[in-house]
Amino acid sequence: MSWEGAYTNLDRKVHNLETSLQYSLSEVEDAVGQLEDIPRRVESLEYDLREAKEETERVESDLGDRISEVDGSVDRLATRVAALERYLRQAKGAVVVDLDEDRAGELHALAVTVNKGLDARAGLLTDYERSRLKLAGDHLKHALEERGRHRAAVLRAAAVLATTQAQAPERKAAELDFKASAPKAQQAHSRIGSLTTSAENARQKLEADDALRTKKAKVIDSGRRADTKLRLRLRSRLSDALSGAKLLPIWFVTALGPMPPSRNANDWMDAATDVLAYRVTYQITDPVVALGTPPDGHRAPRRTEWHQELTRVLRRWG
Repeated sequence: MSWEGAYTNLDRKVHNLETSLQYSLSEVEDAVGQLEDIPRRVESLEYDLREAKEETERVESDLGDRISEVDGSVDRLATRVAALERYLRQAKGAVVVDLDEDRAGELHALAVTVNKGLDARAGLLTDYERSRLKLAGDHLKHALEERGRHRAAVLRAAAVLATTQAQAPERKAAELDFKASAPKAQQAHSRIGSLTTSAENARQKLEADDALRTKKAKVIDSGRRADTKLRLRLRSRLSDALSGAKLLPIWFVTALGPMPPSRNANDWMDAATDVLAYRVTYQITDPVVALGTPPDGHRAPRRTEWHQELTRVLRRWG
């Protein structure tokens, strides 16, 4: 190649390199320009964020005012409804349905039967307690099986040791099995005494509970059937009252409102039926307070527990 050709080739490479560098420099300048533009973009975003925050605060303030207005309207409406209801109750010919009516005492008799069933069930072990007691027998069974496995391994190893020479290949494995299984068999055996005592105590308790269940089965079954019958009758009475023209008693409206809500109506009916059952069971006749006077927790624990449960339920509807 001549000097002129070499020079031309070199000139072309230099030109290509300059072009590449200029392109790279242009990209760098664009990137720098974008970086220089970031503070302005950040300021713009911060401004938009402040505007959005201010708008959110204005909306929250307006919403709070609207809620206050709605609450005030609801309170005024409730006052007017109460005044209207008071007027209707005082009007000539106004009739209030008696949800506590029990002329022949049939409903209270059903409630008494229910309580007898509950008393009978209270003396029985719970399902959880029975399961725990049954575990005692399972633990003993597993310990006996474990001891049996390890003892069998010890006997097999001992038989090999007794019938083989010192250099026999199977003797080494038998020695290892004997050393491993003998302590495990002893450990399992050491637990069996206490496990046997626990299992025997558990067996006696389960047998006593089984005998008590058999003895009280009729009373418990009668209580369950009475509870179903009582609640069906009370729910039917409540349905008739809600669909009729008579006014509901003050104690009912105060605790549950004048009618079931559009949502969760079935839950509302269940709660109302429970309140009626409580009043029938303990012969509550308070015209204003649905559950009457709170019971003495020490003298009437079951009634107190039921009263507390209904009090929590009524907070949802009152």
